[in-house]
Amino acid sequence: MSTERQDVVMFPGWRKELEQKTFDAIQQKYYEEALLHIKKLEDFKEASNDILTAKVICFVELARYDEAISLCRLLMKEDDDHYYKYLHIYLTILFQTSQYTELIELLDEIFENETIPYEYEEAFKQLYDVSKDMRDSATQQEAETHMNHFLDSLENGNFQEQWKLLSMHRKHEVGPHLEAIKPYLSDARLNPVIKTGIIQWLMDCEIEQKIEVEKFDHSDYVIPAQLNDILDTYFAKSVLDYLENVEQGDPTLYEFVKQILYRYLYIKYPFEPQSDRQSVQNLGEAVLMLAQKYLHLNEDTNLTEEASKEQQKWMDEIERLEKIYFSQVED
Repeated sequence: MSTERQDVVMFPGWRKELEQKTFDAIQQKYYEEALLHIKKLEDFKEASNDILTAKVICFVELARYDEAISLCRLLMKEDDDHYYKYLHIYLTILFQTSQYTELIELLDEIFENETIPYEYEEAFKQLYDVSKDMRDSATQQEAETHMNHFLDSLENGNFQEQWKLLSMHRKHEVGPHLEAIKPYLSDARLNPVIKTGIIQWLMDCEIEQKIEVEKFDHSDYVIPAQLNDILDTYFAKSVLDYLENVEQGDPTLYEFVKQILYRYLYIKYPFEPQSDRQSVQNLGEAVLMLAQKYLHLNEDTNLTEEASKEQQKWMDEIERLEKIYFSQVED
């Protein structure tokens, strides 16, 4: 159609009539009608800056936000004289559609690299400040909703739900929710694996308070900020030192031994076995034999006959606890 009209001239009177009809239709909120008039002006390449702005307004009022944003981006790129006018409209659309992060990031770049005309400076700053407040408020409200869900899951949920929500929340600060979480660490009904995850969260947030922890009928107070990581405890390091020759001879086997030891101590954490020499050696031999068993090494050897009574007790306890607690992670 536009090709056929290349040689056809739109007389000034008709152009002014279509422009007036466009503005009248918008004033009466007949946005679809206004777009029809604008289309005629565009067909004859007679759409002025004001008409194109009116087109953006029509798209916004009709909730055709993607089209409004696309048109704004195009006009910002092609019309340097009115760049900041279209930018202002574009930012307003982002604000109206709650795209606060995109608005903030765009203005951050503009504030850093451009000199904003005086007449737009205050408006842009207000949009920026309000968007930050809205984004922060939305983020906080979302975090509160998720935290309430997590606390409810600790009370009534299953392990998988608790573990999933805990993994999400460990990215955020625990401080505002500490008092609500603390009682669950001394609740014997809560899975000890979940308790360890919560303790690690408190460690990450460097919580200095004394927190009561209960596991396997044993209770004590700990200060999370002062706890060592699981394999950095004195007992774990002693066991790994005892198995140093395994690391030298078979690094793959040694890594598997470390995994078994870590899972066992994870369940028990922050409590650990007595660090006497005999316990260290017996647990070291137990995790080594279990690693060989799981990797199908020494299949001709009867581990029950080879293990001492104490080592067999360790092996039985490790397998029992793994079966009870870590099987749930994989369900």
